[in-house]
This record gives sequence, structure tokens and C-alpha cells, in this order.
Amino acid sequence: MKKTIVHVLSTSYAGSHYLSLLLGSHSKTLHAGELFQLKREKGMMLKEVYFTSSPVLEGIDSHNIRDVYDIILSRIDPHIEVLVDTSKVLRGWTEMFVRDDRHEHKYLHLIRDPRALVRRWMAPQGRTNPWRIRWKLLRCWPQVPARAAFGDVESILMYRWLQQNRTITRFIAQHRLDANLVTYRDLAKDTAGEVRRLMEWIGLSFEPVQLEYWDREHIGTQKRKYDWVKEQKTHYFDLRWKTELPQEAQERIVADRWINAYLNELGLTFTEEGLMATSSCNPYVPRT
Repeated sequence: MKKTIVHVLSTSYAGSHYLSLLLGSHSKTLHAGELFQLKREKGMMLKEVYFTSSPVLEGIDSHNIRDVYDIILSRIDPHIEVLVDTSKVLRGWTEMFVRDDRHEHKYLHLIRDPRALVRRWMAPQGRTNPWRIRWKLLRCWPQVPARAAFGDVESILMYRWLQQNRTITRFIAQHRLDANLVTYRDLAKDTAGEVRRLMEWIGLSFEPVQLEYWDREHIGTQKRKYDWVKEQKTHYFDLRWKTELPQEAQERIVADRWINAYLNELGLTFTEEGLMATSSCNPYVPRT
């Protein structure tokens, strides 16, 4: 019987490690973190994450990276049926395994409110050259709204969020993938319900111990800035955008017609605490 690889697809700072740790704390699953990082040359500094010390990942690098899932699965408890990869990267990583039939592949689109991402990308530690972002938008989105081409930094980042998530949606549709959708807000507000729903989709029964993910040893990458959450054995719902992103910017994002058209396509809506699914139906119905 083939093992299953769950690929978490999202923008940066969307909560992918949180989701993966919850899913990977089942007795038959394993959180592996950002496995694409193993392609990097040894000694390269990882800014946001770090690898836990584990013999499971020893010797995996660019020369055997295409066999990364087989290598990991051969080194862990044979009862593990599911590996969760939070790499997020499409080009040069996720697309590399789309036609790999050694395993079953499932894809989770984790989507976080654009207000939260604009706030995070504007923070000093997350800031990127706006001219570079503008150029990327113009290059990959010929009909990009004028506000992204000529607007302020907040507008550029707003459409960066839209472009990156639309790329994930198109990738799923193009390859007819077995995919599902979850929002950061829904995961944080109803953690047990969302984890149960996703585990059933994966093909396993929900185990309440998954919610206490800090009690399980995990391999792979961990987020440096959120080690305190595990140490305090608590869940953290990050709503800093509500106070740190200017109200005018929040209102502009919520009113944007391009963003709302995309959210309608996915069955999502804005709430005071982030994006919420308006239906229990999966917008990514497996295509035959």
C-alpha cells in the first residue's frame, strides 16, 4: 500500500508549520517541515526556521533530493502512513513530484487573510524590495490592476498576496490534484473541527492528542519565533494585523473587487478575525 504525502501550499507566514504540526501529531503521520530546504548548500543560514537534530534526515541533499520521501519513510516507524511536507514552493519543488507515482499525493491550500500578510510583509524583518515585487507582478499578471502597477507599497503587497494564492489555485486546477482548502482563521478558531475534517479527507480518524502537538517529538523544520508556544503548551491566534495595519489599508483590502472575486471563487469571506469558509463544501473537488 502506498504511503501518502500531504503537501501544504501557501504564501509565507500563513501558519503552515502550525497546520503541519497538528496534522503530523497523529499516531500514523509525521510532520517533516520545509523539506525543500535540504536542497540548500550546507552551512547556509536559515532565517525563519531550523532543522531539529535527527538521523532521519542525515545525508539527504541536492544529489538525492528526488528520493527524499522514500528515504525518510524507509527510516521511520513503518506504521507511519502519512508524511506532511510544508515546503510551499511550487516551482522547483512541488511540481517535481506531481507525476511521482511512488506515493499518493494530497495538497492542502492554506490561505491567510491578506490583511495579516500585508502587515507581516511590511514589518522590517519581512520587508522585500517593492520595486522587485512590482516587476514580478507585471511580468506574471499582464492584466494586473493599475493600483499594483502604480500604487503604494500596501497596494503592491495586497496584489502580491492575490497573485501568489491564484498561482496555487491554478496549479491545483492545471494538474487536477486531490486538494482541499483551509483558512488560518478557521483553523485557529475551531482547531479540533478543522483538524478532524482534514484528517478524514486524508483517510485517517482524528485523534484528540493531535491538538497537543507539543507533546510529540517532531523531525524537520520548526519556526524559531514560535518555540515559546510549544514551551507554554498553548495555541496562539495571531491577530496583530488588527492593531498594527492602518485602518485605511484594512478597509481598502476588504473592499477590493479583485480580491473579493477570488474569495467568492473559493467560497471564502472576510470577517473581523480573518478569512472564513462560507460553506463546508471543498472548492477543490477532485477532478477525473
